[in-house]
Amino acid sequence: MDLTTQFNACVLRLIVTLMVKIVIDCEPNIGFLHRDIGGTDSFILYFSRKRIDIRPILAATTIEGVGIIGGEEAINWGLSGPMLRASGIQWDLRKVDHYECYDEFDWEALEGIPGGPYENLEIRRFDRAKDTVWNEFDYRFISKKPSPTFELSKQELYVRVEAPKGELGIFLIGDKGVFPWRYKIRPPGFINLQILPQLVKRMKLADIMTILGSIDIIMGEVDR
Repeated sequence: MDLTTQFNACVLRLIVTLMVKIVIDCEPNIGFLHRDIGGTDSFILYFSRKRIDIRPILAATTIEGVGIIGGEEAINWGLSGPMLRASGIQWDLRKVDHYECYDEFDWEALEGIPGGPYENLEIRRFDRAKDTVWNEFDYRFISKKPSPTFELSKQELYVRVEAPKGELGIFLIGDKGVFPWRYKIRPPGFINLQILPQLVKRMKLADIMTILGSIDIIMGEVDR
């Protein structure tokens, strides 16, 4: 059986082997799209007009014993973010790496977060000098071009941050130039997705979408 769904600019295809309605094997296959997918505005308009309230449906639905991942298993698979924490492992890079002020907050309360409006400081900086080359479209929206005086030293570097889906890592190899000799972006989505075949084995066909919905996925990985 061939199941296909879409995530942003990617199509996730699952080739599933069944015995009656029980999943025996599952092979994920990802295809990238290079065009915009239409219909989103039409769906939002339709949905807002219908005002469909799905809360009673969700409240009446109980799902148990599906897509369970233990803490040790999550670590062995390299999972991170919400999937790792849901497995009982309290690991968040914002606290582990002590960046900014995240480790100063009690995450069970909101008292430490200051009030007031937020402000986009980058936009304010660009508005001060409207005629500079840094304010042109290519620099601001197409790509963040480096300064001509910027130079990557000849070394290997890996940095990581806690993205919404887990650990987002960037690996660079510098060669004393403006651009890296090699770079690799590690989004957490592919790492989270790799455990899917194991989670769906011996489960019912109807459980696949439930398990897939519980996996945090961001499609996209760059290796140059």
